[in-house]
Amino acid sequence: MTLTQQQPVRNPRKAPGSQPQTNDGAAARASHVLPRLIAPVALAGILLTFSLLSPNFLVPGNLLSVLSQMAILALVAVGLTVVVRAGGIDLSIGVALDLAALGAAALIADGYRAWVAIAVGLLFGLLVGAVNAALIVGLKIPPFLATLSVWFIGTSVQQLLTGGGAPIYLSTPRVPIEFALLGRGYVLDLDGVVLTAAIVAVVVAVLLGLTRWGRAVTVAGEQPTAARISGLRVNRLSVSAYLLCSLVAAFAGVILAARTNGFVPGSGQAYLMDAIGAVFIGATLSRFGRVSVPGTLVGVLIFGLLSNGMNLIGLSFFWQGLGRGIVLLAILLLGVLLARNSGRPGPFGRLFTLTAAPRQKAD
Repeated sequence: MTLTQQQPVRNPRKAPGSQPQTNDGAAARASHVLPRLIAPVALAGILLTFSLLSPNFLVPGNLLSVLSQMAILALVAVGLTVVVRAGGIDLSIGVALDLAALGAAALIADGYRAWVAIAVGLLFGLLVGAVNAALIVGLKIPPFLATLSVWFIGTSVQQLLTGGGAPIYLSTPRVPIEFALLGRGYVLDLDGVVLTAAIVAVVVAVLLGLTRWGRAVTVAGEQPTAARISGLRVNRLSVSAYLLCSLVAAFAGVILAARTNGFVPGSGQAYLMDAIGAVFIGATLSRFGRVSVPGTLVGVLIFGLLSNGMNLIGLSFFWQGLGRGIVLLAILLLGVLLARNSGRPGPFGRLFTLTAAPRQKAD
């Protein structure tokens, strides 16, 4: 007599573990999608909230006004996006803006042609980027500390060059029409500064996303050791990122001088914190926690619409900072928590490594 081992009969329709696998797959997909929805949901919530609180919020004229008010901030934030994408940070971007505005306004006041004033303003801004690059790449000073030092120095330079912080006011009849149009021109009833900011944003987005340079900058910022091993000139890429950041900020400064018909020392510093917040809010849109120009512009819109809405409902200026801080903290905190649960990189993990000295070899 032989004994045979009876094999268990399996039902193919109800394979063991099939339902838990389906649930796990759906949960995994949701954990990757949810962090990327934080900023769009926050933007939609702001639109819905203030449209209910103020009948003038969604009026086309008001929305166009918001775009005009945030155009300079958009330029500054787009420039900062380049540096953060390269693995750095630039706290002196407001100084680049201020010095460019100072140079352009001073030359216009002295009767120089518009193109000369614009060129000198851009050179002043580029000088800030060159100093940052020399400190960070040449002397190996951590980006946070290097650009913070340049911020202090640049602020004092403005005070010295203006005799203690005296503003420069331009006489309207003496301002060249080309310079005036740069800051106060209109194209088909659309503020020319908004159109200019959009063009710059598209150019920078193409450079970062579609060119060989942009891909190299991204790799150098996210994986500097691997980039160096693969033969990329990491130091040169970092220098180019800081120069491009300062150039965009300088362009914003020239536009600000043309728009305000003068220069006020320290005016560029007002854009720094909002620009940093917009850049890192935009990083939540990426599954890799990577900053990008489209994401940065979403962050700029969040700040712009939030400020405008609080003004329309008559909220005191002293409470507006609290409101902005709460919204920013909520977005970033949710981004951290959801990214941690999904196991993906956080939207600003690189920010906390910027005080460490870069370990780089000379290219």
